[in-house]
Amino acid sequence: MLDLVLAIVHHLLVFGLAIMLAMELAYLRADPVPVARLTKLDGGYGGVAALVVAVGVTRIVWGAKGWVAYEANPFFWAKIATFAVIGLLSVMPTIQFIKWGRALKADAGFRPPASEVTRAALWVRIEVLLLLPLVGFAAAMARWPL
Repeated sequence: MLDLVLAIVHHLLVFGLAIMLAMELAYLRADPVPVARLTKLDGGYGGVAALVVAVGVTRIVWGAKGWVAYEANPFFWAKIATFAVIGLLSVMPTIQFIKWGRALKADAGFRPPASEVTRAALWVRIEVLLLLPLVGFAAAMARWPL
């Protein structure tokens, strides 16, 4: 039963990440960009990503399959690598959002430059695109060995 609960929570958190990325893209399309909301959302995104890792590790340690089922699974490692790349890519927009948040605190009329908004949106779009192979690796991982 614990394994089922952990699997459900893990999947809900991953869906939450996808929704948060979609919301970030929507905020980056708004005029003006809601900087305060965007920075809070991005902070939540980081928190949910940390929970995804924590629940995933918990599944590996206390789940029904155990570490042995994962350690030699190439799709597991591909999924982990893809998640790590998404995390690394998320640093770029996060830094930008923090800068914008500071600028907004200093000047209530601050509006992010269009070029910076475009660049941040590109990074977030790449993160979203990388969710596709991540989901594929997760599905293949569950069926390995084929």
